[in-house]
Amino acid sequence: MKKLVFISILVFAVASLSGYGQTKNNSNRSAATGNSKPGLISVTELSGGIGLYSEDRDYAKRNANLSTILGIGLIKNFTGGIGAGVSFYDGGSIVLYPVFADFRYFFHLGKASFFASGDIGVLLNSAKTEAGTIYFASPGLGWALPVSKNMSVNLGAALFTQYGGEDYGTDSFLNIKLGMTYFFKKH
Repeated sequence: MKKLVFISILVFAVASLSGYGQTKNNSNRSAATGNSKPGLISVTELSGGIGLYSEDRDYAKRNANLSTILGIGLIKNFTGGIGAGVSFYDGGSIVLYPVFADFRYFFHLGKASFFASGDIGVLLNSAKTEAGTIYFASPGLGWALPVSKNMSVNLGAALFTQYGGEDYGTDSFLNIKLGMTYFFKKH
């Protein structure tokens, strides 16, 4: 497990440093390439994770998620929004529905655009399993690559931690996220 975490951090560091360079200060930059207050945004992400578990139980081995977030620029480089999605656990045998708040802070190193994100919410349990309601938090880091004036592709990593109550305990996953951000406001 230590080897997997070390390799993930190394890959992220190399990707981060490879995009570093100087850029002109251009106040007409679009939201996808670095606007300070992006306005209304839509983020759609597909993620998958490997459980960092110590017990062999449901919800602890692996997961895959599809989510969408509707957000708005709150202050300079900072967005907040609400999201919903679907989460598949252990190869699709268990399905939960996350509803959450999402916060992102965008920053730039040269021409490269990065973000720190944080999600917090609840996994709605329609399967009525023994875990009941599951709460989660997911801090992460990512890289936003602009593909047009109003769109960027995102690649990131997050630590997804869920809590299913005193009787169930806590499970964590190392998630890799691939997504797309659409900025509605044209500049």
